[in-house]
Amino acid sequence: MVQVQQPPQHSSQQGHKKNSPLLLQAGVFVVIVVLTLVVFNTWQIWNTHQRNLQGAENNAENLARALAQHADDTFILIDNNLLDLIERIETEGLGPQQIPRLQKVMRSQIANFPPLHGSFIYDDQGNPFLTSTGIPLNQANNAERDYFKYHFTHNDNTTYIGKVIRSRTTGDLIIPISRRLNHPDASFAGVVLATLYVDYFSQFYDKFALDNGASLNLLLADGTILYRRPFSTVSIGKNISQSILFREILPHSAFGNATFNSLYDSVERIYGYSRVGRYPLVITAGLSKKDILADWRNDASLFALGGGTLLVILVTLGLLLIRQINHSVQTEAELVLTRDQLTQLNHTLEEQALLDGLTGLANRRQFDITLKNEITRAARNARHMALLMLDIDYFKQYNDIYGHVAGDLCLQQIGRMLKGLASRPGDLSTRYGGEELAIILPDTELKGAITFAERVLENIRQLNITHDGSPFGVITVSIGVCARIPPPYQDTPFNLVELADHALYEAKRSGKNKICSA
Repeated sequence: MVQVQQPPQHSSQQGHKKNSPLLLQAGVFVVIVVLTLVVFNTWQIWNTHQRNLQGAENNAENLARALAQHADDTFILIDNNLLDLIERIETEGLGPQQIPRLQKVMRSQIANFPPLHGSFIYDDQGNPFLTSTGIPLNQANNAERDYFKYHFTHNDNTTYIGKVIRSRTTGDLIIPISRRLNHPDASFAGVVLATLYVDYFSQFYDKFALDNGASLNLLLADGTILYRRPFSTVSIGKNISQSILFREILPHSAFGNATFNSLYDSVERIYGYSRVGRYPLVITAGLSKKDILADWRNDASLFALGGGTLLVILVTLGLLLIRQINHSVQTEAELVLTRDQLTQLNHTLEEQALLDGLTGLANRRQFDITLKNEITRAARNARHMALLMLDIDYFKQYNDIYGHVAGDLCLQQIGRMLKGLASRPGDLSTRYGGEELAIILPDTELKGAITFAERVLENIRQLNITHDGSPFGVITVSIGVCARIPPPYQDTPFNLVELADHALYEAKRSGKNKICSA
């Protein structure tokens, strides 16, 4: 390390001691005033920002839970109608005398709840048996509909809410809600179906006063959209089960709020979400983060402009004061700069002293320091560490044939390759001496060390450095591997090097171009 003597600076240091208190006091005063202004403005802007977001989170969550209650009330009303029809059919049957009464009930249900598109009873083949309109549905077999297939294979007494379909009779978009109808022996007898206008949710959701970027969604539990505001026929039936909401949030929380980018239109929103208690439905109410913060941005801009103007004035006055004081200590500043440059130079020299000048790898000194530290750490934490010792095969013959310049180039190529392989922060590739190299691998067991050694062996072969003096025709290496958990206060770097070196000797003795482990 370069040492610099500085006795001549004694007088400058005295000047520094004389002038520094005033300079320090002036600087502290300016900094305190500036920081106070910056902190106060920043806190006020940030606090307003957080209050706006918190209010939006609460609003979104409350809106989602209110819409979930509305959906629950809607579907339970329809479900009760279906249960009423099933009970009448199972009690009274479907004889000629019962059909008029049953149809009257179905018409009454539609009249009492106008959002219902229709009510239907299908037999076990999917043919319409009875409709709320009383109009025969010729050639309207619904056996291929999803709800019919579901009830045909599931006797679980559950309500099935299907994806949005288009009515074959009216062309309206409708949501099918159905239940299974059984014979007395519990075998499949058909399906009781009610259909709900999608437009019902459109009219209801459009009543809410929301910004243009807001989004309200009624979804099936599998992520299929039943209705979305803003409405688009393209959105109906789209599946968003791969969104963050369905993948990460709903499996752990039935309701709440979260902020993320919509999978549908990529807009960042604050979403309130809620499962519908008794049915496989999910409600989301999303408020555009950009819209929420629009007013805040305007207010923050004005506040920041006023604060910035005052800040500029204060900083300007402070800098003028400091400049006057600083003028008297300019000489000291130059000396400090020179000292810092020398310190940086010393640091650079220290770093260079730990590198091998030829290969750019760590040198023997850095190897010794690192190995000792890693052994201590591994022993303290009871963790494995591995050491690889490498020796280039027939390197003396290579130098004899191609010359020492070519030998140096060979070492440089291998060094660059090793630096690329040892990619973890703790891994260290070093030039141990001559043509012998070493690699320290912390937190590595024997299996992992051998795998790494195989990669080294293969990568050196792939360098394809011609070597006519080797039976392999190219430059190869032999590798000795040692991996262990060092015993506390017992193991030394010499022990680990000795084991790895012994394994290297075995690899060289048994034919070279191979790996042996201790």
